[in-house]
Amino acid sequence: MFLYFCIAFRSMPGCTAWLNNCVGYGNHRYFFLYMLYTTMGSLFLVVFGFEIGYRYLWLEHTDNWTELEPLEGHPVKINLSGHLIPVTHLNEYDEDIWPAHHDLPTPANAVDANSPYVLGRRRALWFMAFINLGVIMALGTLCCWHAKLISRGETSIEAHINQAQRKVMLIQKKIYIKPYNFGLRMNWRLFLGVVRGRSFWRTVLLPSWHKPEGNGLSFYTVDNYIVAANDEWP
Repeated sequence: MFLYFCIAFRSMPGCTAWLNNCVGYGNHRYFFLYMLYTTMGSLFLVVFGFEIGYRYLWLEHTDNWTELEPLEGHPVKINLSGHLIPVTHLNEYDEDIWPAHHDLPTPANAVDANSPYVLGRRRALWFMAFINLGVIMALGTLCCWHAKLISRGETSIEAHINQAQRKVMLIQKKIYIKPYNFGLRMNWRLFLGVVRGRSFWRTVLLPSWHKPEGNGLSFYTVDNYIVAANDEWP
């Protein structure tokens, strides 16, 4: 039913099960910004969380290194004054610098690498990584596709219509002009609502509730927008 509704009116970019509704005149801007900000948020987590995940998954819980030649002596620490202080007990926060072989007492609360707590955290990190990568690939691809449609001033259904019309005009040796393509800059301004004195910061970066341009039934085309520029054109 939703698909037939969209094809009948030919003014919807498509249908989505996520919204259980058609994405079109009234909510296309919100849907696109939702995809864009979700993709950017997932990309932010992957980029800035990669080092944390790498250190925890590969460096902190791998097999300890083995000394090629046993060292002689006693582990020491250097304080701020430069004095050498003998180490008599290994603290939990010193786990990264433990010697490969030692006979010093280890803390009783040291976390085992194979404990359910550590395994649970590792699985949670893997799950978060796969979820974020999946969102970036799936939602990012859909976002790029919608951005391409917006740049061309068409919906997904109109893209098929324009393609068919272009083939017909090509046979007739004519040039087909898309009726709602006002150029890259104007297409994005109309889509985001950055018209009638609205600013980019208040319209795009902050939540906005203004309605799209037009009434949803009739729209300006490339044939009459110049005439209407002195009237009510944004």
